[in-house]
Amino acid sequence: MENLNGWSIGAALTLSSLAALHALWATGNPWPAHNTAQLSAQVIGGRGARDLPPPTACLIVAAALLTASVLVLTAPATPGDSLIRTGAQTVAGVLLRGSAGYALPTLVPSMQGTPFVRLNARLYSPLCLLLGTAVLLSLR
Repeated sequence: MENLNGWSIGAALTLSSLAALHALWATGNPWPAHNTAQLSAQVIGGRGARDLPPPTACLIVAAALLTASVLVLTAPATPGDSLIRTGAQTVAGVLLRGSAGYALPTLVPSMQGTPFVRLNARLYSPLCLLLGTAVLLSLR
């Protein structure tokens, strides 16, 4: 893996950390929130614990994030137009969804002023944009 760079390592570590967080949520642990109702409000804009996705969905997201992490780590060392590089480019495209996050209050007016919308504007969307950019830079 001689072509690894700081962009791919940083993005892969962040994606792996997010995978671990989703796996933790699958166990019912609401960290970093104090309880599942607060987690629901902050992460998905839900109104209570029963709005949270089931543990299986959290594990599927965790697996997808781990797969993305592997793609981001291995793509810089993969020559040409390989399936791995295409996968990493897809990861970047999905992460660049961060820009769409800023339109959320306009698209779903009922969410205006909620904890999720504030966190999305300050943390989730910028993180997605940063990660997507890091993945693209790692492929140069």
